[in-house]
Amino acid sequence: MLVGAARLEFDPRYQTFFDADDPQRLAFEHLREVFTPSDNVAFVVDPGPGGLFTASTLALLEDLTAEGWQLPYATRVESLTNFTHSEADGDDVFIGPLVEDASRLDPRALALIEAMARSDPMLSGRLVEVDGDLTAVVVTVMPRGDPLESNREIMSAARELKARIVAEHPEVDVHLAGIVAMNHAFSESSQQDSLRLLPLMLVLMLIGLRVLLASWPLVVATFGVMIVAVAGALGAAGWLGMELTTPSALAPIIIVTVVVADCVHIGLATARGEGALAARLRAALDEHHGPVLLTTFTTAAGFLSMNFSAVPPFRDLGNLVAMGVVLAGVLSLWLLPALVMLLPEARRRPTWVEAMGRSCAALATPRSGRRLVLGGLVVVLLLPGLARLGVNDDFVGYFAPSQPFRQAAELVDARLGGMYEIEYQLLADSEGGIHSPAWLAEVDAFATWLREQPETAHVLTYTDVLKRLNRTLAGGAPQAHALPESAEEAAQYLLLYELSLPLGLDVTNMVAQDYGSVRLLVSLRDVDSRRVLAFEERAGAWLAEHAPAVTERHGGINLMFAHISERNVAAMFEGNLFAVLVIGALLAVALRAPGLALLSLVTNLLPVALAFAVWGWLVADLGLAVSAAFGMTLGIVVDDTVHLLTRYRRLRVHADVATAVRSTLATVGPALVVTTLILLVGFAALALSSFALNALLAQITLLTIVLALLVDLLLLPAWLMHRASVAPQR
Repeated sequence: MLVGAARLEFDPRYQTFFDADDPQRLAFEHLREVFTPSDNVAFVVDPGPGGLFTASTLALLEDLTAEGWQLPYATRVESLTNFTHSEADGDDVFIGPLVEDASRLDPRALALIEAMARSDPMLSGRLVEVDGDLTAVVVTVMPRGDPLESNREIMSAARELKARIVAEHPEVDVHLAGIVAMNHAFSESSQQDSLRLLPLMLVLMLIGLRVLLASWPLVVATFGVMIVAVAGALGAAGWLGMELTTPSALAPIIIVTVVVADCVHIGLATARGEGALAARLRAALDEHHGPVLLTTFTTAAGFLSMNFSAVPPFRDLGNLVAMGVVLAGVLSLWLLPALVMLLPEARRRPTWVEAMGRSCAALATPRSGRRLVLGGLVVVLLLPGLARLGVNDDFVGYFAPSQPFRQAAELVDARLGGMYEIEYQLLADSEGGIHSPAWLAEVDAFATWLREQPETAHVLTYTDVLKRLNRTLAGGAPQAHALPESAEEAAQYLLLYELSLPLGLDVTNMVAQDYGSVRLLVSLRDVDSRRVLAFEERAGAWLAEHAPAVTERHGGINLMFAHISERNVAAMFEGNLFAVLVIGALLAVALRAPGLALLSLVTNLLPVALAFAVWGWLVADLGLAVSAAFGMTLGIVVDDTVHLLTRYRRLRVHADVATAVRSTLATVGPALVVTTLILLVGFAALALSSFALNALLAQITLLTIVLALLVDLLLLPAWLMHRASVAPQR
């Protein structure tokens, strides 16, 4: 199986979060086919105390613009200096770059350039800060070949260029933003997690196991099972043709925590037993092979429920971990005993176990009713938090604040056009129909309405090009800042503009080749997925009512993530129902007691529900990660309940309820505490991830694991004792 791991490939692109037939992805890819593709690297430049409109800063921007063409796969470079400017000189019309030979400009020319830059709606607020000095040089690229390698190549060249600019101009600050930088941030987050979190988690787990089990042979055997389970799962994924993505690359961390949960029960029972090692090991396997197999299948069912997710990486994560869980269950019963027998026997046993067992047994008190009442009050107080949950997400917030991309994105969002964009393809009724004055008037009205919305940071529209040319040809008269009056005029203006543009700056980023549609780009500031969807709906309603001649298609990366978050919540509701039904059926068959199976299911559902309720009170937002966590956490928390009730059922055959509960807590309780601590270590390491989707998934899991232990040690024994005390005597 391990040989298949060589077939695994890593894809860092944001597209991996969407199915090939995802409607928002199809819409966005359609826009990229009609107009110039928008993959880009943005050099966000803060010129420092000298200011933007100085000869030295503009000369720097000229150099950066020229160097931008040297980036791999570059197809277009846009900046303040090469921005296409038009002006009239008598009967002649000049169309060319706004800045030329910046180092020779005098103060008067600099002041004129600043006035034109700040007044042009296509430049101000997009490439130049409205009231400040922040600016951007945007390099559009068309990567080819392996996406990971091409991203690395582009970003390596961009970082070298940035370093050279900063070294030559130490007063200048440069940040890298754009889609390519975002894709690379996905890749770097995954690499950092693999290099930093997995070793940290393994070291902490091994130390914890050594302290708790007091046996290096058991620790080494458990570590061996970890390695084989992870290697086998990754190899199987390779043979099945899976691709690793930023979320699914964290599967090894989750598999390792599940391996420990299986091995600890067998290892601790072996360490506590009496007699020769082989006899103790056989007794441990006899007692725990049933619960281990049952928890293997229930945990796998929980992770397999992630196949209902609308997000492919979460489906891959669920399948990868499910394969690892099954391998972990089999190996803990097959490979672990073999390794334990081959390794030297430990000379001492854990001394804390007996004391912990007595403490756990003491939790089974006759006064169980009070604990149930108190627990019921806590549940009643917490559960209303579920009503506070709502679907919301922020794809820039997926990255840690320390991530350079996150810092650049927040800078752009605060001072330039904003990171959240919606692209509109506004279609006329025929080829060449964009020249119609009536149609252009409706497009311009839509742009005006967009600019009036509180979320809007900038609107880039073709009609601004026509209005600027009209004003230029009219000698700069303010009253001429209007659209052409005839289709012939509009067509002539566009032809004049196209013929005057330098190489690499054509109009295909705004006008379709058949002149049947134009691209309008609206940038939004300080919004999350909920506000983006509300804006989308509001804009669609306005177009339908006020622009009947305009047909539209729209898309955007932020829209893709906003819609996938909503769809994922609905899809995972079905997945969660699947997980509950499958796990309930497995418990009913294994426990062979409907009452205990129902109690087990309720005991498993309660901590998950409480965790989401607490999340509702503290956070309220359900994003991609949290919406996929229910089935995963349910599969994990079943482990504790299964071991408790399986042991209780065996003891109940020959003992009364109180004795069976106390004995169960004394024998199983320490193992539950140990596995919970180890799981906490594993998911706490994952919670340190620089990628928020992984960190949030770990945080909700941590909360669930803690609540599961409290329910299993406090409420479940209390319920069993209470039921026994009120049962009619026969």
